[in-house]
Amino acid sequence: MPYYFAGRLESGNVCEYFIMMRYFNEIGITEHDEELYEMGMKEKEHEVYFQKGLENNRLLPLFEKIFGWGNKSSYNNVDLENKSSVAESKGYCKTRK
Repeated sequence: MPYYFAGRLESGNVCEYFIMMRYFNEIGITEHDEELYEMGMKEKEHEVYFQKGLENNRLLPLFEKIFGWGNKSSYNNVDLENKSSVAESKGYCKTRK
């Protein structure tokens, strides 16, 4: 269970950085974009770490159904295999659960 809840927490944390980047950009602040992007990607790596630790857990389907996070669902739309550039990352996390 600690892996499940840690992974769920990390999944939501990913969006915090991309949303913050958009808020900063709306008021003309862009000098932190690289750092915010890297921090969001690091949170995604943490989420994936916990997902992999749970992928064969027999209770995961139940927790995924109840809480909406697991191997088949996430609270962000970041794909580490096909990362967007910093400039293109503004589309991450536009729709949030």
